[in-house]
Amino acid sequence: MAAPDPSPIVLVPVLAGGRTDRLLEPLAGRSSLERTLAAAVEELPGATVAVTTDADEVKAAARAFGRGVVVHDRTVHDYVPALLAAMNDLRPDAAVVAVLEATHPFRPRGLVGRTVENLRARPHLDSVVCVRQFKANLWHLDADDTITALSPGGDHRDRTYYQEMVGLGLATRPHLLRHGRRLGDSVGFEVVDRFWGLVDIRDSVSLAVARVIAGELESLEDSIQ
Repeated sequence: MAAPDPSPIVLVPVLAGGRTDRLLEPLAGRSSLERTLAAAVEELPGATVAVTTDADEVKAAARAFGRGVVVHDRTVHDYVPALLAAMNDLRPDAAVVAVLEATHPFRPRGLVGRTVENLRARPHLDSVVCVRQFKANLWHLDADDTITALSPGGDHRDRTYYQEMVGLGLATRPHLLRHGRRLGDSVGFEVVDRFWGLVDIRDSVSLAVARVIAGELESLEDSIQ
């Protein structure tokens, strides 16, 4: 059996029926889809970058982007099976699968490359996912309307948590997709500490925020080293 190809495949999944117009709206000249594809192409030279979608307008935009981006005709609805179908059709020999969702327009510089390299460099990891790190005192509302603290010791704010941001960036092993999973048991983190990287334009409020940030993004990135 031939060895897996070390160059990754990057999959950008888009399902018709959602608000695909948000993905295609120009934000300071470039749409969220364009920005996502540019991050993949620029940070992972040699990778196969593919948009897997059943939305004709997204296919057209991906083809217009060019730069070697491939359009895959999505025929599977469910998330992980759709990723698996695209991988099997385009790069069944890939050693690493990266997943980027086009709802995140403002990935910090280098994030995509670091996420993939993190997994490549650590054979013991199954997946690497982008996360937001924060400190909080979390509580849970039970079915009987009682409220309990999730942190041991109750009301303190020194507990550190990590929120999964898979759409921002995920690198995973192909065998996980074949078993219906996107994350394995051994997971590494890429911590995102730039607030603009957490913007996800799935709703009208966050899209409005993205419109404001887009024009200032370059100066924001340059001002924080």
